[in-house]
Amino acid sequence: MKLLSLQYLRGIAALLIVFYHVSVQADRLGYHGNPFQFFSSGVDIFFVISGFVMWYTTFDRDIGTQEFFRHRIIRVVPLYWLITTFYLVTMSIQPNLLRSAKFDLAHVIKSYLFIPAPHPISGVMFPLVIQGWTLNYEMFFYALFGITLLFAQRSRALIIIGLLVFLVGLPLLAPLKNPLIQFYTSGILLEFAFGVAIGYLYTNGLSIPRPVAGFMVIAGAFALCLALKFDMSALPRSVYAGIPSLLIVAGAIFYERSGGVRALLLPTLLGDASYSLYLSHGAVLSAYGRLWHASGGPDMSTLVIVSVFYAVAVILAVIFGIMLYRFVEKPMLGKLSALNRRKAPRTDMATMPGKSALAADSRTQP
Repeated sequence: MKLLSLQYLRGIAALLIVFYHVSVQADRLGYHGNPFQFFSSGVDIFFVISGFVMWYTTFDRDIGTQEFFRHRIIRVVPLYWLITTFYLVTMSIQPNLLRSAKFDLAHVIKSYLFIPAPHPISGVMFPLVIQGWTLNYEMFFYALFGITLLFAQRSRALIIIGLLVFLVGLPLLAPLKNPLIQFYTSGILLEFAFGVAIGYLYTNGLSIPRPVAGFMVIAGAFALCLALKFDMSALPRSVYAGIPSLLIVAGAIFYERSGGVRALLLPTLLGDASYSLYLSHGAVLSAYGRLWHASGGPDMSTLVIVSVFYAVAVILAVIFGIMLYRFVEKPMLGKLSALNRRKAPRTDMATMPGKSALAADSRTQP
């Protein structure tokens, strides 16, 4: 069963990240405030959702490790490689158009392969498409989760949660200086564990009264605002952003279980297009910022001008993201999914009426 609450949360999380990144362009045009600082937590919401969906879509289904990996690759890789190639071509033809990019062969190859590597400009572990850093974590989580499918279902949740906790705990046992090891032992991995835990409770029949579930969503959103308003970044991200994200996701899911939610066209469409929006918004915002500057747009000196700049930027990013989803991502995913079903038919493909296991979890990414 498709959960509308997750669709809505995907769309909201993608919008949060777009708002957050508009500040980069505003800063280059002279506005140095960031009224949407706490919106960076859209990433944390995505990670909790991902943990839940991986559990939910494999629970009580005959899907093996190989089939799981194939589904994940079809879902994540093609569009990401397409966007990465666009960046690479642009960087090769007009390098001045990408201020945050510099050609480095090893870095480009690792970007395609989802291997974390220091960015040639910032030195941070970012791929060529900077927002793809989250996909490096996603793919690592998928690798770990896929391995757990080799075990009995009753032990999978304990194994994946225990493995993630172990990795995050390694730096507490001994200092880890290798950047790659530091990346794969980051506390942010716990947010996937949060999602798996929610999924385990959900599939085992837990219900939460509707008012309590609604309060969880409100409390999680309020906690995110407080954490970043009072700069709690000294705490682990899995605490100041992960736990509130857990409350938001769990509250939304159990709110829907206790009485359903209304199907709304635009929120559902934003959820569908969230992956396209997430991957494409950086390029759209960069082009918009350059166009604003080149056309002699008003100085970012008043609240009205800043508000207009943010509003137009978000609208453009959303429109492009929806178009990319409608005309590129959706047709491409449909063709690849059909090809996969023809080449490797399995009984698990019929576990949902009219849908494959791939279709059921095909929008896990932002």
